[in-house]
Amino acid sequence: LDRLLADDWTVVHGDGSINTKAEYLADLKSGARKFSADVKEDELNVRVVGDTAIAAGLSDSKLTFHGKPSGGPLRFTRVYVNRDGRWIMVASHATRR
Repeated sequence: LDRLLADDWTVVHGDGSINTKAEYLADLKSGARKFSADVKEDELNVRVVGDTAIAAGLSDSKLTFHGKPSGGPLRFTRVYVNRDGRWIMVASHATRR
């Protein structure tokens, strides 16, 4: 994920909380955020406009955050930019569905 996410990447989770790249990766490394199954994605649609790509779709994940159930069915949007010939994610947003 470190290579996929831009240094200034942010994510808005389905519960409205927000994380920076550093916070999100630290949660994964420490085990505060644990995925217990693969993230399922469906209805993925990607649009490319110049050096920007917008991916939107549905996801479903099973995870815990600080020991409490989290994740579940979401609708997401992710924004990527092509920097130096490589696609990196600059923003993510999810809404509960």
